[in-house]
Amino acid sequence: MERPDITSINTVPELFWHNVENYRDDITMWRKQRGVWESHTWGDYGDWSRDIGHALIAQGLKSGDKISIISETRMEWVVLDMAIMGIGCITAPVYPSNTEEQVKYIVKHSESKVVFAEDQEQLDKMLVIWKDLPMVKKIVVIDKYYPRNLPNVISLDGYRDLGQLHRGENTGKFEERLKLVKPNDIISFTYTSGTTGNPKAGMFNSKNVITVAKNLPDMLPTYRTDLGISYLPLSHIAERLLGHFIKLYSGYVTVFADSLEDMPYNLRQSGPTIMFGTPRVFEKFYARISIAIKDASLFQKTIYNWALGVGKNYTELKDQGGKPNLWLKLNKILAHFLVYRKIKDMFGGNIRFLISGAAPISPNIIRYFHWIGLDIYEGYGLTETTGIVTGNKMGKAKIGSVGQALADTEIRIAEDGEICTRCPQNISGYYNNEEATNELLIPDEKGDIWLHTGDIGYLDEEGYLFITDRKKDIIITAGGKNVAPQNIENLLKTSPYISLAMVYGDKKPYLTALVTLDEDEIAKFARDKKIMYQDLADLSKKQEVLDLLHHEISGLNRDLASYETVKKFRILEEELDQDKDEVTPTLKVKRKVVIEHYQDLIKEMYA
Repeated sequence: MERPDITSINTVPELFWHNVENYRDDITMWRKQRGVWESHTWGDYGDWSRDIGHALIAQGLKSGDKISIISETRMEWVVLDMAIMGIGCITAPVYPSNTEEQVKYIVKHSESKVVFAEDQEQLDKMLVIWKDLPMVKKIVVIDKYYPRNLPNVISLDGYRDLGQLHRGENTGKFEERLKLVKPNDIISFTYTSGTTGNPKAGMFNSKNVITVAKNLPDMLPTYRTDLGISYLPLSHIAERLLGHFIKLYSGYVTVFADSLEDMPYNLRQSGPTIMFGTPRVFEKFYARISIAIKDASLFQKTIYNWALGVGKNYTELKDQGGKPNLWLKLNKILAHFLVYRKIKDMFGGNIRFLISGAAPISPNIIRYFHWIGLDIYEGYGLTETTGIVTGNKMGKAKIGSVGQALADTEIRIAEDGEICTRCPQNISGYYNNEEATNELLIPDEKGDIWLHTGDIGYLDEEGYLFITDRKKDIIITAGGKNVAPQNIENLLKTSPYISLAMVYGDKKPYLTALVTLDEDEIAKFARDKKIMYQDLADLSKKQEVLDLLHHEISGLNRDLASYETVKKFRILEEELDQDKDEVTPTLKVKRKVVIEHYQDLIKEMYA
């Protein structure tokens, strides 16, 4: 299938406009408007972006100026992104879940002059902090509802009207700005999760993105006939890469989910062929299946376990290079009809492959879906590597690893086990943070610059990368054992009743854990057991729930070495909260903050 000649296209805006000009009438996006799915062509996408670009020019935005977007994932997000980049400005995304103080930090740090706010909630945040942001000249509200008569606040529709007016009087002005964009120009910031302090702004140029767009489809090919679903935050590099940038090269169609919560329903409606998810997304699907099987009849459980056994035998034989006999093939067909297809229908029924990234996923989750014919390919990367360094290739996956290096990517393991990379997708540094940049990008004895990831891992003899843990998170027990907490936390989260887990035990005689409950699944457990409770905090103290979690964790401990097992745990009465700075917008646990907040519970487990 035709893809653009990357050798002649070297900027992201140019790649976008290649699609607009050559596939103007082809559908590229679907979104739901007033409950009805609505299609949009590349021509629609381009015209809208051009109009917004003209509005920004009319407002006096110069090349290199920064513009923030505070919005959930929706079609307007990517339209605005291409408008901003198209005139040589820099997108500075803000997580919509950020608090007012966090929004203020990012907008102020990025020196944004315009802020696109999704709705009343995001506008309210901006109005509270606007007095501290003198550089912000205008707020553009994406949703149609907004308070009237606020100075320098305008709706997106009104802003587009201004752009169309400017476009009519300044034909070709947008195209002039577009031609000035160069491959090494910064096109966007992406703010890191900020697990150890204020988030840092990674600076991306077109060369970084084009490198990934060119090389990633060699591992997991995507085509114009594919359909993807976009639902995770576009403020994060993973969704922006896989739900936005890669399609500029491969040309596939995108469905925008109504919301993260509605995504499972939208999956069944739209039937995508490819899907990206964080481990938590696949853990939730696995939990739903596990709970459904627990509630099934004895006959249904027997059929399910038989089908799972067939899938395991079939895939393991194929993975080892063997050929399944006729009997096994017939059994697999029957298992598909009775079990597999029902699980696949949860994902829309058309999935070719699934991609997991942004955090480590339990190999048990990957194996499970592999047995039923839904292949999850795990990849690895950071904000600072434009989202991707390694990936498992279709047909060459090694479960437990994060795959092999992309083309043009070098990986080496430092003496202390830290993973270092040298590749064109490495960012040039952090905006206005020379100290952090110097800690990230370090020259070797030859003067070559290597990016230090902060992750610990190793390469096997075939070049597959295995991640052990974050360098700063490694636990050394009182007995001198090195323990990787992430692996244990991922295992704990395979329980359908556990949403988040934090393992503790540095310089302690044994490991302990703080866990939060999956509200949906634990509420169902309470209904089935006829447990009366007031709220989640009350339910977390019930003896039946404590016994359930003890049973779940004891069972999972069997998969761990004795020094890795969790000896004691405490259930937190509520989810970890971003407003309390306990988790990042991507739900990474801020260990130091959580330890500080729950010192009493931790001390209790070692009393």
